[in-house]
Amino acid sequence: MSADYIRRCPTCGTENAPDVKRCACGALLVAVDLVLKQAVVEPASIALEKDAPQPGQEKPAEPIVCPHPDCAQPNPPQSQNCVYCDRPLKTEAALTPPDEMRSLMSLPSKLAGRYRIVRPFPARGAEAELLLVEPLSGGLTMMAKIYRHGIQPDRNVLARVLKIRAEHRVRVFEADFSDGYAYELMEYCEFGSWREQMQGEALPQDMLLRLLRELAPAIAGVHAAGLVHRDLKPENILVRSLQPFDVVLTDFSVSSMLDTTQCFTGTARTLNYASPESLSGVIDGKADYWSLGMILLEGALGKHPFAGLSEPVILHHLTTRSIDLSGVADSNLRRLLAGLLLRDPKLRWGENEITRWLAGDASLPEPVEQRGFGGFAQPYRVGSEVCHTAEQLAVAFAQNWSEGLADMANGQLLSWFRDVQKDQNVVRVLLELRQERQMSVHVQLLKLILHLAPGVPLAWRGEAINTQAVLARANLALQGDTDAAYWLDALYQNRVLEIYAQTGNQEADNLVQKWHVAGRRFDRAWDDMLELIQRREQERNPDEPVNVDALLLGNTGVDRPRMADMHAHLLALAFDVKWAERLRLRLVSELASLVAECPWLVELGDPLAMDAASLLVLEKLLPEARKISERQKKAQARAREAEISECQKRRSEITAIVASLHHLTTNRHATPAVCEEIRRLTGEYHAQLTAARAAGNPDEAWQELIRYAARYRRNIDRIQELVDELNERRAVNAGWLGTETVGAIAIAALVASLFMGERVLFLILAGALGIAAWRLLPNWFRMREIRNLGKML
Repeated sequence: MSADYIRRCPTCGTENAPDVKRCACGALLVAVDLVLKQAVVEPASIALEKDAPQPGQEKPAEPIVCPHPDCAQPNPPQSQNCVYCDRPLKTEAALTPPDEMRSLMSLPSKLAGRYRIVRPFPARGAEAELLLVEPLSGGLTMMAKIYRHGIQPDRNVLARVLKIRAEHRVRVFEADFSDGYAYELMEYCEFGSWREQMQGEALPQDMLLRLLRELAPAIAGVHAAGLVHRDLKPENILVRSLQPFDVVLTDFSVSSMLDTTQCFTGTARTLNYASPESLSGVIDGKADYWSLGMILLEGALGKHPFAGLSEPVILHHLTTRSIDLSGVADSNLRRLLAGLLLRDPKLRWGENEITRWLAGDASLPEPVEQRGFGGFAQPYRVGSEVCHTAEQLAVAFAQNWSEGLADMANGQLLSWFRDVQKDQNVVRVLLELRQERQMSVHVQLLKLILHLAPGVPLAWRGEAINTQAVLARANLALQGDTDAAYWLDALYQNRVLEIYAQTGNQEADNLVQKWHVAGRRFDRAWDDMLELIQRREQERNPDEPVNVDALLLGNTGVDRPRMADMHAHLLALAFDVKWAERLRLRLVSELASLVAECPWLVELGDPLAMDAASLLVLEKLLPEARKISERQKKAQARAREAEISECQKRRSEITAIVASLHHLTTNRHATPAVCEEIRRLTGEYHAQLTAARAAGNPDEAWQELIRYAARYRRNIDRIQELVDELNERRAVNAGWLGTETVGAIAIAALVASLFMGERVLFLILAGALGIAAWRLLPNWFRMREIRNLGKML
């Protein structure tokens, strides 16, 4: 409950917290409405009436009797509101003339342009003002409900109210906000409320039957819309017409949404019509049938059975004894009222029994109050809560968890049930729980609560754990809230919902079934995918390079996600079909960037065709896939760096080879030793070029390296060819110009000079020179070409 809401004491005006049930002045606050905390406005000064005592005169203070016929309780002098019903002791009409009252009120701008105020209603509520309005252009008179500033009606409740058939509820023509005020424009029932029709007299049975035939289907319609009215009373039953008789329900402002079998709620607004279980804050649809029974009983008696009783007396009556029906003369009607006013809501009559009773079904069992339904011998206090029944105590512990743990731990609860209440069954349960050393103290308290009240709404450690609450925590956990994830895991590990399900709680059983089924589906999908990865690794070709990814996932496996991290996803899988589709679209997008480095992801299947459980498994594999992808990218980056380094190294080596060739061919004579060095360098050059091409690397740097090296190929190949020719000719010249040849020419020249004359000698010398030129001159040309080619390198 927000701290902005308070309970303002009607006696002393003190502002109290929402959970305080009694003011320091002694006034009970059980039926006092919650209001927004705001500055208290001092009432305007009011002229003294003619018979009022004049200043200086003393007059004995007399109690003020509540003017409302359903209350009529005496109040302390000078009280503004009734201590018992919190309605004004003087109506606005008595304080302000009607024409002046009208001038003090105005409609919100969205209504002011279309409607005018006919008159305000004297009823004063804590949440809204009621105004009778009519269209400026003429038409039907309607009721305008203007909520006080800061109060906003629950839109969800209004949406459900509109689902109720219009024949059972007041029609709502417009609901909106204007100038900071919420408002509703509703049907006006000119015959007033059922309270005005009762007139404080006993009603004939046929009128009560007509009322029952109208209200029974109306209440059933409210429940079918997922609501509990909570404030069913004669003032909230409007008479649409008398002939034919037609009544409708109104004022759903305090209605509770009935999304579960039972729900926690605030105390009933009107104690006279409140069911016993509503005092503990736990109600279901049967609470409205109790109110129906009290309305019918009041009509049959001509007065309310609690008329003239104070709130403490009414509270004690509701918690300890049944309603006295002896004043109802007709036995058949008394039977109906006995069924509607059964204290146990599980046994209380509802729609089915009323239908059978109206049809005169003789087989309808007699309503019998369950024995032992009475309250405690003495009340048990839990903080500010005063518990008169086991159900109230269970609810108090459910809402005040730490106090319950303390009372169990210190033995106070055991002593009270043993010595005061003398309930051996509860004592036995407490002793058995104490022996469960391995059981969490929280689970022990939960089991005690369910023993005291098996039908208590779903709660754990002071918080609701109904479907809506669990899914809200799951949503937070999906957004990264670690506390919400821990909360879900604690709920799961302690088997809390299973404990509730064992007591027959259908909502808990539904939660458990869907939660666990989703878990089993995930486990099967996980095992199937892991088996696929392992089989892929086993079927790998022995000659195929080892796939590091498959080796990692297939042999060692990926760690199964911790259950603590899975609950939110499993709940989303079980309860939200759209969540799986959103996950599918996200996975398709993420996988597109990962499959290049993690090809095994493709083998797991197409996300567009996967079921929800497989999608969840794939999502849980993504973190490992991202790690592998990052490792692959880093490895590729390292390989790229290595390739660039290798490319640069080869370019440097080729450059050095070319530079050496340039130096040898341009600065050195092509001697055999130099030619041998040239041949070695050209061999290294060809080896570098061949290796660069053989690498098959399509990278631009490698392609540039190949183009760079190939640029010198033609000249280097020609140099190598010339060197080979030069070496070959030198080998041949070694024969032509060897010592034997030179010696033979020398002997021939000597003989010619001695015996043949100068002419023969000249011919011999000329022939020798010709042979030398024939063998040496081509070599010189080749060496010159080598030098020229070297200059081009």
